[in-house]
Amino acid sequence: MKPVEIRALVAGAGWFDVELPPDAIARIGRFLGVLAVWNRRLRLIGDRDLRTVVETHVVDSFAPVPFLPAGGLVIDIGSGGGFPGTILGCLRPDLELTLIESRRRPVSFLREVIRSAPLPLTRVLEVRAEDATRDPVLAGHATAVIARALRLDSFLGLAAPFLAPTGVAIAMQTPRTAALAEPTAERYGLRVLRRRDYTLPGGEARSLIFFAPTVS
Repeated sequence: MKPVEIRALVAGAGWFDVELPPDAIARIGRFLGVLAVWNRRLRLIGDRDLRTVVETHVVDSFAPVPFLPAGGLVIDIGSGGGFPGTILGCLRPDLELTLIESRRRPVSFLREVIRSAPLPLTRVLEVRAEDATRDPVLAGHATAVIARALRLDSFLGLAAPFLAPTGVAIAMQTPRTAALAEPTAERYGLRVLRRRDYTLPGGEARSLIFFAPTVS
């Protein structure tokens, strides 16, 4: 990373009150290096300028970090270009993190990131999330399930089967779609715990919505 990108990274961490030790900066730097190479071939994300990637995608991935569990299985659905899953892994390498992605080329990219960073407790599964919900190793065992920019009803329908009874689903949405949280959650046996609206350093409005299984 260039100094300007490191400054943007540090400023973004401060924006969300996220601790960013030197080893985390190094892991994110290695992730961005792999992303830059693969993005030229596969266009994993639309932005190619690394400073823009940091300010728009990496920093947004910082938002849920203060709310991650102390331990247990964390699942990122639709990991694609690595947001937020690989950034969560770079900041919290102690997490047992499973990235779910159905497309082969992004899966190959994610495996290269895991190797290069390295993220020893992170694994990627090449599988449709719908099929992964029937995996007995995953179903009902996640302390947290997260996705970024996945349609809310799709996310909740996929997240619910993964959640342990005390688990939490974290949806990264826009305020407009966040308004639909309560009626959507009810369809999947979930309830809204809380909502946290925030802005990115560039002014873009975002929301984190937290869901838990409904107590029967």
